[in-house]
Amino acid sequence: MSSRAPKASRGLVGENLETAHWEDARHWMAIYGDLLRFKAGLLDRIRSEVPKLHPAAQEAASTDLAIVEDQMEGYQQRFELWAKRLWDLHGLLLEPDGSLVRHQGRELKLTNREFQLLQFLLEHPGRWYSANQLLVRAWGDSALSPEEMRNYIRRLRKLLVELEVPAQLVNRPGRGYSLVISATEQTAKA
Repeated sequence: MSSRAPKASRGLVGENLETAHWEDARHWMAIYGDLLRFKAGLLDRIRSEVPKLHPAAQEAASTDLAIVEDQMEGYQQRFELWAKRLWDLHGLLLEPDGSLVRHQGRELKLTNREFQLLQFLLEHPGRWYSANQLLVRAWGDSALSPEEMRNYIRRLRKLLVELEVPAQLVNRPGRGYSLVISATEQTAKA
């Protein structure tokens, strides 16, 4: 569509994925997070105004919507790339064979469900999911109850603390759960 979308997926001026500093990765995640929030607000405004427009203007607005959506997709890809780089810099490794998670010399064996939940959340940084959405998206199993999901969330929170992973599994009413990278003294050890 637009030549602007590929630019976003290539990155912005000054990005260096080879950086050895976790602070750089957090910086770029913050920038892409801000861009995503801005574009989401822009999309909401455009979508609310489109029905009020003349049909010819609606067609032009739909083109604009597609451009903004493409840009957002590129920004989301960069955000996820920087999140992965941040975990690499922090020394967080997931090993699907055996459901192991390693962080800075520590290792824990997780249950298959705990591992799948952590892996899903790491693959979708900065996104929020309800307990029901996590049941379906992380495990493909809506037969479990939201209470069972909350039990896995509690267990995963304890495991993250035990491994001293610089992140928290946060629940926000109305938004759901997300793995939020924290800038604490733990991250300064990295």
